Formats: sequence, structure tokens, C-alpha cells
Amino acid sequence: MASSAEPKPDHLQRTAAAPRDKSLSTVVLRKVDEINDQIRLFRLEIPKDGPPVRFLPGQWLDVFVPGIKAAGGFTITSSPADARPTAATTDESVRPGYLELAVQKSPENPPAAWLWQPVASILDAELRVRIGGSFVWPPPGINVRLLRRVVFISGGVGINPLVSMLGSLARAGAAQQNPFEVQFLYSIKDPGAGAEVRDASRMLFLERLATVFAEQKVRGRLRLFLTGGEGAEGGGVVSSGGGAGDVAFQGRRITVDDVAEAVGAASERRFAVVYVCGVPAMNDEFVKKLTDRDGGLGMEPHRVLCEKWW
Repeated sequence: MASSAEPKPDHLQRTAAAPRDKSLSTVVLRKVDEINDQIRLFRLEIPKDGPPVRFLPGQWLDVFVPGIKAAGGFTITSSPADARPTAATTDESVRPGYLELAVQKSPENPPAAWLWQPVASILDAELRVRIGGSFVWPPPGINVRLLRRVVFISGGVGINPLVSMLGSLARAGAAQQNPFEVQFLYSIKDPGAGAEVRDASRMLFLERLATVFAEQKVRGRLRLFLTGGEGAEGGGVVSSGGGAGDVAFQGRRITVDDVAEAVGAASERRFAVVYVCGVPAMNDEFVKKLTDRDGGLGMEPHRVLCEKWW
């Protein structure tokens, strides 16, 4: 008997109502880094002789790969400044700008499966991309100069749009220019089950996040939560490279109490904005807690932004 289940909508169908650019840009796949056995990091070079690619932190790409008609949808993890050409430090040449994507292994998603082919077979391939999405920094309709607190809450690959936002804030002395503090709550599956000290290099963007806070490029606090790992109960330490030092973690999921603590006192909530990006159940729970006036935190709905990818 044939299944009565309807096929899942693809990226273009799910985002049909979302804002997106009209034109496509050509980029070249120049670099692939394997973070772990489930996530790869891709650098898409913007040709120096081509038109500029402009976007807001948090936006995604429609990605058309060779030989596949359907577009993949992948969030940009680099900052807008990275898309601009820059002068090299050792000579007079100009380095092209780039876009960065973090893509999870997904054999049932044709564009993602194409990107998970052997690296040698896809390097230097030309892709066609288009900017889209409305989950962005700065928050629409909010005067950033009046903000006192920005809260980022991410689960798993929900980190992708938020790391672009944080990277944008961290550039050009953002800690001095912005009057607000940043509270960043990051939940991820424990990749180092049983180890006394975990390796940050296997956790998507953890070293990047830790460096931003350790170097005080923004004011605030990073909190890490590891789930699903043996021996993580109660917490421990993740060993971070560079000058970021070790990162403490708690061996559990983010709770609504953690969210309430990050947002702060009731008198401060009208000067705060919260970004939530994770699995559907997490998003729904936290958005309800943040905006509910009867038993919740009672924040104005336009101050709680949520990205949905389902």
C-alpha cells in the first residue's frame, strides 16, 4: 500500500513568503573544513570582478549546486565585513571577500549531500547563491542605541545565524560602541562523552565564541550547555585553543530559569532583545516563556525574535 504521508516541503517552499534578493550571485567553493563527522564548514569566495554580495547578519542563502535543480537553504555564518575584499598584509594584492556556511550532514537533502561529497571532487566548483531571510541583526523596529541587553539562545546548528550576529558586533570595537551587554546561551550535543576535558575544536564555533568574550570584544557572558553525554552531569571544562582559555560547561539542557536569568530584572526587559534559534520544541517553549504576560516574563513580542527551519 502506498504511503499517504505527504512529502516534506523543500527549502524554497518553506521560505516562499520570506524576503529574498531577486538576483543570483556566482561564488566559488574554495575551502572545506570538517568540524566533526556531522558538520562541515565551507568558504565560498566572491569573485573580485563580480558584483558585491551584501547581507545582514542572520540571513541565509538559497544555494544552487551543480547538477541539482532544487536549492538548499543554509545560513551565512560569517559577518558582512568578510564579504568585502581586503588588502593583503604582505603585498599590494587584494583578497576576495567570502561567505561562510556550516552544513550538517544530511543524505536525504540533495544540496547538502552534494556538499558532503569527497572534498577533492567539489573544491573550486562554482555555485549560485541568493540572499534571503528576516531573522537579522539589527532587530527590526528597535533602536539599538537604547538597548541594555542582547540575549542569544541557540541549540545545535541554531548557532549559525547567531554566530554571524556576534561576529558582526565584535568587529571594529563593538564593545566600546555598543552600550549593551551580551548574554549568550549555547546548547550542543556532547561530542566528548566520558572525557574529563572536552575539545572545543569539535564543537561548532565554540572557539570563535570563547575568543570574542575572552578578548572582551563584547561585554557579557558565554554559557555552554552539553547534552546527551556520559559523565557530563554536573558540568566540567572544554579546552579552548588560542587565547580564549578553558570554557566551563553544565551537563544539561538550557532551562526557562536560565533564560529568565539571562534576560534580567523586569525593569530591564523593555531595554532588551532576545534571539532564539534551535529545535522547534525549544523555540516554542522559550518564546512562550519570554512573551507570556500570565506566568511568563511578559516581554513585548517584537523584542523576541525566533528563526524556524521546519
